[in-house]
Amino acid sequence: MGETSQTIVVAGGSLAGHTVVTELERHGFAGQIVWVRGREGTAPYSRPALSKELIQGKVTAETIRLPAPQPYGPRVRIMDGAVCARLDPHTDRVLVTRDLSSEEEWIDFDALFVCTGTRARVPEAFAGLPGVHSLRTLADAERIKERLAVRPRTVVVGAGLVGSEMAASLRSCGLPVELIVQGRLPMEAVFGAELGRFCLERHHANGVTTRLGTTVTALSSAGPEGPVTLTYDDGESSTADMVVLGLGAVTSCDWLDGCGLDLSDGLGCDEALRTARPNILAAGDVANWRHPLFGHRMRVEHWSNASAQARHAVESWLAGQEGRQPPAFADVPYFWSDQYGLKYQMVGHARGHDEVHVEEAGAGGYPFVTYLREGRIVAAAGVNAPRAVMRMKARIQADLTGDSTSEEVYAR
Repeated sequence: MGETSQTIVVAGGSLAGHTVVTELERHGFAGQIVWVRGREGTAPYSRPALSKELIQGKVTAETIRLPAPQPYGPRVRIMDGAVCARLDPHTDRVLVTRDLSSEEEWIDFDALFVCTGTRARVPEAFAGLPGVHSLRTLADAERIKERLAVRPRTVVVGAGLVGSEMAASLRSCGLPVELIVQGRLPMEAVFGAELGRFCLERHHANGVTTRLGTTVTALSSAGPEGPVTLTYDDGESSTADMVVLGLGAVTSCDWLDGCGLDLSDGLGCDEALRTARPNILAAGDVANWRHPLFGHRMRVEHWSNASAQARHAVESWLAGQEGRQPPAFADVPYFWSDQYGLKYQMVGHARGHDEVHVEEAGAGGYPFVTYLREGRIVAAAGVNAPRAVMRMKARIQADLTGDSTSEEVYAR
């Protein structure tokens, strides 16, 4: 498949980039693949494990590596410690630079897959402070883990998925933890108030102290061993041996500035994951596309979405090569979070919901929530209720498309 003279550049070395390369190899692409894997200089790994199993010592850096497609052909050129630094706005070529040297190279491409994902959001005033850590990369996680031997009192700032998981993991290691919740409840922006309250109760039951509705306005550090002083918007302050920031992420697509592409929130794509330049496609956290079922644009920063979008982006490119209309990417989003031995799961996209139903599901009788918009189910979430959550995926598909086949699957 594919012309032997063609060159495909894959920008990004996490799951989406890994999956694009794997799919191109699986489809027998006969040209050259240039895989620019990023600054980390390491083979791809399972990122969800960083805030959970790796911090808890249940896995190692080696055991979370993603399996390499075997064998990589001689046509796959892997560039570690390198990034795509600029896209030529007038021609199909990218500038690749290496951090540890002044080496740079322009690479011509027939297709470019942008899989550069996101990076941790760190306020400029907090960057580089000793004892203050963000968590996005394997190196970040290993630096945090090195500090655990001295059993530091830790303040986790931010209570989204990463912040809540980090608080749970550190408590599972027996460390004293305080969680700073900028909103009313942990994970409320993701799950809503019902599961947010449940999450807060679990943190308290496991010994985490919390500050609700609180923002950190300043950090100061006495050195790598601490203490770190935190100042809050209510005028109070506290100290910690270690601070972990869980303040969300920003998309890594600033290198595309000035190229005429939509960068208003990530990299704008059509329903088939193609940008305004059809030979440039996106997948993973960076991709902002119009979901054909939910009817609005979205970015989805979930592990399962990264691999699904990468496979679809390759299919879209292949369809274009063969003169076919590429299909729309219409997967119903799914993600999970493990905390204190409980598994939170969610399917669908709850943004803009106007109605919530709460019941119990699973052996533990934990909360199970469905989210509706204009009478249609758009999302569902539950705790330790995998069958109920996954059955709702078919129901959501049916409600949004009117597909009776999906309704029958749900009924079974």
